[in-house]
Amino acid sequence: MQFYDISYITQHQSMASTIRSVIIIILLVILTASSAYYLRNRLRTRWRDISIGMVLLTFVLLGIQMQDYLQNRQDFSQSQTLVKLIESIATDNHVKKENVYVNATSLSSGIIVRFNEKNYRINLNADNNSYSLERTHVIDHTVTIVKGD
Repeated sequence: MQFYDISYITQHQSMASTIRSVIIIILLVILTASSAYYLRNRLRTRWRDISIGMVLLTFVLLGIQMQDYLQNRQDFSQSQTLVKLIESIATDNHVKKENVYVNATSLSSGIIVRFNEKNYRINLNADNNSYSLERTHVIDHTVTIVKGD
């Protein structure tokens, strides 16, 4: 079973955001270059057709990226709430937040938290403002802890 520490959770979400931003910038550069080349060579219909195809492809990819952006924004919000949950668990149980591990990168009821070599199941209320920990046992005792850089 894999568990993640707090640094991995924060780095994992910022990496997805960075990759998404780079892809959008590259698409905008391609759109600008194809538009400039089309305007310079208006009489050549081949370049016009290629430019129009690139513009359409860019808009389709931007639409896909926008959908991914909305999903990633929701995941990022959940991961920020998960970070606050980890900090709260560390404070309440008098352990360092670096020693609290979770088995998911987004917040949901039923995830497993590990600290002090013990596993706990998290039960969240409906609005994710409070939680309860219930001692649990895992079937596979092979634990891999994934840490951030």
